[in-house]
Amino acid sequence: MARIKKRYIFSGVFLVIIFLILFFLSAITKNWLVKNSEKLIGRKLEIGELHFNYAKVAVQVENLALYEDNKTDKFLSFNELYVDFDPWNLLSDEYSFSKIKLVNPVVQVIQDGEKFNFDSLIPKEDSAAVKDTTQAKPLKFTIRNISLIDGKLEYNDLLKKNQMEMKNLNLNLPLIAWNNDQSEMGVDFQMGEKGHVTIQAVVDNLKKKYQINLTTENVDLHPATNYLTDYFDIQSLNGFLSSNLKIIGDMNEVINISLNGNGSISDFSALDGQSENILSSPKLSVSIKDINLKTFHFGFGKIEINEPHVLFVRNKEMTNFERFLQPYFRSDTASSVTVSSSPEKSSVTYSIDTLKISNGFISIADHTLNRAFSYELNDLNMTMAGLTESADRIPVEFSTKLNGRGILSGKTIWSMTDPMNLEMDAKIKRMELLSFSPYSEYYIASPITQGWLTYDLGLKMSKTSLSNGNKVKVDELEFGKRTKDTTAMKVPVRLGLYLMKDANDVIKFDIPVSGNPSEPKFKLGKIIWKTFLGLMAKTAASPFKALSSLAGSNPEALEKLPFAFGQDSLTQSQRGILTKLATISKKKPKLILEFTQSTDPEKEKSTIAVRFAKSDFVGTLASDSIGSKANVESLKDNDPNLLEFVRKTVPEVDSLGLETACSRLIDKGRVDARYQEILQERNRLVNDFLTKDQGIPTESVQVETADLKNLPQELRIPQFKIEVSVK
Repeated sequence: MARIKKRYIFSGVFLVIIFLILFFLSAITKNWLVKNSEKLIGRKLEIGELHFNYAKVAVQVENLALYEDNKTDKFLSFNELYVDFDPWNLLSDEYSFSKIKLVNPVVQVIQDGEKFNFDSLIPKEDSAAVKDTTQAKPLKFTIRNISLIDGKLEYNDLLKKNQMEMKNLNLNLPLIAWNNDQSEMGVDFQMGEKGHVTIQAVVDNLKKKYQINLTTENVDLHPATNYLTDYFDIQSLNGFLSSNLKIIGDMNEVINISLNGNGSISDFSALDGQSENILSSPKLSVSIKDINLKTFHFGFGKIEINEPHVLFVRNKEMTNFERFLQPYFRSDTASSVTVSSSPEKSSVTYSIDTLKISNGFISIADHTLNRAFSYELNDLNMTMAGLTESADRIPVEFSTKLNGRGILSGKTIWSMTDPMNLEMDAKIKRMELLSFSPYSEYYIASPITQGWLTYDLGLKMSKTSLSNGNKVKVDELEFGKRTKDTTAMKVPVRLGLYLMKDANDVIKFDIPVSGNPSEPKFKLGKIIWKTFLGLMAKTAASPFKALSSLAGSNPEALEKLPFAFGQDSLTQSQRGILTKLATISKKKPKLILEFTQSTDPEKEKSTIAVRFAKSDFVGTLASDSIGSKANVESLKDNDPNLLEFVRKTVPEVDSLGLETACSRLIDKGRVDARYQEILQERNRLVNDFLTKDQGIPTESVQVETADLKNLPQELRIPQFKIEVSVK
């Protein structure tokens, strides 16, 4: 009996010891882990409670915190971790868990360049370790009811100065096993203040396929800003992303991924490095038909951009868009290109069923002029259909209001296979030209005070031929007083335009252009501009071709007013020419009639000397026996009596000729004085006839004498050269 009692006592004590060990094992284990955590993992560890459920073979950990290397900041913490292990499946070499639950986990990830705050937790690879070459058996596992409740992930990129937060993170994974046919998973979490992300995934383990349904609502784009600064001069990217995507993939072929669905961005804006809102839109929406990364196909349904606002600024150094893209081109230029012998990739294909822009707004500013230019294209609408990489005819229709005054509309058809294959019809209706005064001041030193433009463009182009029609109509164009801009061109554009005005104050002209676009020097814009300037110069150079119809006269008859040597009065013919010029001036009141007198001074003086000699000769006849006094004007140069009169003083008159002999006969001072009188008298006659007889304002008539001393031989003709200019 004693032996039996001792055996029962011993067994009881042993059971009590086992019970006590099991009862206190959780506390012992917790204390040991906390005490030795820095030796085990190099980090400080705190555990609130640790419980072992021996009946269920489960472990419960409460209020765990794993600290950073500084032993102050928390790297990982959670309120509860519950793991329910199924040991009976170990008999078949399978690890099985019936439940894993993690409540309120908080993880803080800090990145500093290429370093992370969890690097010290990752074991370093032992270069001296001998690799196990034996073939490992497949790992058998089954995990049921995996759940993560109300988690939080904080990410801080020190280099980019960017912080992101994922909170209210929930995960539900009913089953994951090494041999199950299908697995399902659900994840949802809050991202930022308003963003929400939901992920539903189904994995078909038999077919090695998976499908992910990704839904996002109001995910803030601003945290991505700092990652774009390497490519764009951007200060802030704003907007909220919402999407509903279906992603289908192949586990055997990683690149075989396709997706479809739709997405949108609301309240989108991009501020450049100058704090200017360069791009914005209340809403952008995209319908994705099929994107396949394996075949490099990108198929979209409808892309719609509502009320986009684009700011385009031209500065002397570069435009704001050039500055915005400068980091990208800088990095692209600096990057080295490595040529590999990898197999050729599939060519990229793409398609957009419809691209639509509604109620757009473009602000344009030009700071390269002497005075800043500002313009707006508002109510911009554009529709493009059928864009693919192989589309040969892509129609585009567009319309916009021009600074609130005038409309631009049109359509074009272009090709992706042949960019030179282009057709365009466009029309500008009654665009106010006053807005372009900074340009007119810069290029022609005159402000535009009034005017409306109507313009028809017709363009058909192929690789080897181009036909371009430009029909221009300008109504009621008016310029202000000349400015002091020194950048003005020498081409008389202002005069040419004024001369082209008809009786209704309308300018109409065509600039047809044709040529071969394949020629290296062929540039359509330069050709049109050069043709326009040539038209202005030609019109200004031959103004009376444009003005003669106003007076019903031959243009050549209005370009000069001829005189005879020594003439000091107006003939009837000369009065007729001046009357027609007065008629033109009355119909074109902003014209200035410019008269420049020229002559041959020597011949003019010789003629004056002959007239003085005749006058002196006639004066001697009063007491002569020949008879009554003869008329000076009717006296011929070869009159014998006249020649005898001159011969008395200049005996060599026969060899010198009458004009030279008279020049020696008559006092030089007397001739010069009369010469100056005649020049002044002609100027006065022209000016008085126009201003007094015809009533032309004095400021519209300019009469002057040319530099006769340096006049070329071909201009040594007694006449007035007539030119026009604009006030």
